[in-house]
Parts: sequence; structure tokens; C-alpha cells
Amino acid sequence: MNTETSNTNLKIELRYRFDDENKHSMNAEIFNECERQFIKAIKSTEKYFEDTIQIKIKPREEGSLIDILTVTVNSPIFGVLVGIFATKFFDSKLPTAKHKTDETSKKLENLQTIKDQIKTGTLTEDDFDYIASNDKDLRKYKSSFFKSVKQEKDVVKIESTTKAETKTQPIIIIIDRKDFDNFIITKTTEEIEETQEAKIYIVAPILIKGRRDSWKGIIESNNIDFKISDKEFLQQVWNKHINFQNGTFINCELKTITTTNIETEETKISREVINVANYGEDDTPIKAIAHRKKHKDKGIIQQPNLFSGLEDNDDNE
Repeated sequence: MNTETSNTNLKIELRYRFDDENKHSMNAEIFNECERQFIKAIKSTEKYFEDTIQIKIKPREEGSLIDILTVTVNSPIFGVLVGIFATKFFDSKLPTAKHKTDETSKKLENLQTIKDQIKTGTLTEDDFDYIASNDKDLRKYKSSFFKSVKQEKDVVKIESTTKAETKTQPIIIIIDRKDFDNFIITKTTEEIEETQEAKIYIVAPILIKGRRDSWKGIIESNNIDFKISDKEFLQQVWNKHINFQNGTFINCELKTITTTNIETEETKISREVINVANYGEDDTPIKAIAHRKKHKDKGIIQQPNLFSGLEDNDDNE
């Protein structure tokens, strides 16, 4: 996509329609708050370009109540993203995050990679659509806008018109009042769950059954706290069949849940080892953890191994 520099203007009209066609005014505080949230959503695109947007307000028109904004950016590609943000703001429903393919994940991994791709001009309109659909600022400001406008009882619909000077046909979106709730975030937190195979070096194990403290370990040079829910592994720990030394590691299935407060953007991360495949120390043979296997019709049976029976005898000593 073209990244050359030249001023691009977009004209955005927000029309508030009322149940009375002769009405051309609304509560000033609600109007100002709606305008503020929409402008914040447009301005939030600056983080992708490290540049500033100029937004000017033209005289408001009657015919319901029309808020007219002119947005000026210094490159066509910036204008594309702003236009997509403006239309996404008035999508018929609050979008959930779109799924990332492996290719998209590498291209749009974080804010810096997005900036780099923008500079090289390799992003497409589909990529920008993905960025807008997953932008937390946009979702937050959109929710606040519709939460505010819902308080104005006489507003029966909102009409958004976005027109770039390079396009002849404007994009028009109409939202009926009955659909306002679809734009409002009803929960304050958002969770993302990921599961991965991991090698964790144990720093501080929990050796006593019943303690609720977290285990401490190191994964890829990062210190982490985590819980373990693998009962077979824990039973061996509690029965002191596993001796933890400096350099003891576990190869496991690690579940990570990232919880983000949508309003404050505060993030909390919790980790849980749901299955331990084996353990050991570097330069020594690893030891497998025998697990019971679930069958659909036969319940739970013990996987056969060379030490079946011996472990039960050890537990009874």
C-alpha cells in the first residue's frame, strides 16, 4: 500500500435523529460526551503512525442534529486506517477479536511490528480491518459513546457518513436505537487463554499438600509464578518421590490466562501446569510421569507401566 506523504482529508458526519422530526437539539452534556468519545477513538490511531491528526469541527446543521468533523492526516495510508476506524465505530455490532492466522500473527504481533509494516507499506486493507477489530481503545470508546447517547431518550437512530476525498461514494451506516446495546461492553474484563508445551526450571516447589502458594520457576529466562493441577505429579511430590535440586525442570503443558480490565487496561496473568510429561535435571536422564487415562465408556484406568504395584506399595509404607 502506498506510504508517500500528502495531506488527506476525510469528512465525517454524525447525525442524531429524533422521534420528533422537528426537533434539532439534545442534551449538551450528552452531545459533548459522545463527540469526545468519537474523537478519542479517531485520535487513538496516532499510536500506529507516531504522527498527529488534525480534527476540525464545522458549524452544526439542523435536519435532526448533525455533527460535522473534518479529519486531516499527512498520508493516504493513514487516511485508510482512520476511515476504517470511523466505520468500525458504527459497525452494526460490537465485534469480537478476529482470529489470527499464523501469517497475520507474525505480521501484526504487537504495536511495534504494526508500525514497521506500515512504514514498509506491506499492510493491506484487510490487515487494517483486523487491527481495528482488535483495537481495545476503539472498543472502549465505542462502548462509552453508545452508553452516553442511550441516555438521550429522544434519539431514535444515529447515521454516520464517512467520505474520503479520494472516494466518490461515501460510507453510510445507520444504527437504530434498539441496537445501541450491541455496542456497549457489558463485562469489564476480557480473557485470552493460551496453552503451550513448556520447559520450566523449578526455583521454589510447594512440597506440602494443602498449601495454596504458587510454585516459582523460570521459563525462557523469565521468572514466573504458577499453579499445578496435575494430580499424579503432585502425588509424587507430596509422597517425596521427587527430589528437587538446583536445575530440576519439568516438561509440561502450560495454560496461561491473560485477564485485561477493558476500562483501566490493567492486565493480570495466571499460569497453570495442567499436565507434567516428565522431569529431570540437565545432563541426566528424564523421568516420565505415569498418568491415568480416561476412556469414554470404561471410566478411568491406570496406564500399564513397569512399576505398577510398586508405587502403591511405597504409598502404603
